[in-house]
Amino acid sequence: MIETRTHKRLFSGAILALLALLQGCATLNKDECMLADWRLIGYQDGVAGKSATQVGEYREDCAKHAVVPDLDAYRAGRHEGLRQYCTASNGYHLGNAGRGYATVCPVALEGDFRDGYNTGRELYLARSAVNKTHSDIKQRKQALSSLEDDRAEKLAALIADGIKSDRRVMIVYELNELQQDMNSVEDEIVELEYDLADQQARLDHLSRNKAY
Repeated sequence: MIETRTHKRLFSGAILALLALLQGCATLNKDECMLADWRLIGYQDGVAGKSATQVGEYREDCAKHAVVPDLDAYRAGRHEGLRQYCTASNGYHLGNAGRGYATVCPVALEGDFRDGYNTGRELYLARSAVNKTHSDIKQRKQALSSLEDDRAEKLAALIADGIKSDRRVMIVYELNELQQDMNSVEDEIVELEYDLADQQARLDHLSRNKAY
């Protein structure tokens, strides 16, 4: 009797381990179809926020092995899983991670999930704006450094021995062009730094007042 119960526990554990692997797999093989706990699969799909069309893929896979998914069990399990997925807190974390909005939630749960998602998404966009501006400033500073190097080379050429007058005039003209470019880049950096200050203030405000 004890041996029988032990075998049952081992068999159940094997099924659970098998189903856990399915989350990273888009198809089911023969053994998976034969051993499938459709309520559990539905539950896992619901928790993962997968579309109801997912069961159609299982149906195609298992039809090759003369197995028909238990749609009622799958739908019941998925509904249970969606109750965990479609929370305001989970919506917030998905939005804050930059994940896409999945329209899978039942009407009764959609509102809270959407509010959480929008709040998280707002923080994600604010953080992305700060990161982008940091990157833009870095690029402008690199461009400015390159222009400064060019300017130094031309200044050295300008005072070099034996330089012809027409070449000297050309270098002076090029130096003037470089200076204008440098002034333009410096202005862009100043403007970006003002933008960054505003963006960082908004990000700090959202971070301090996050609801989840």
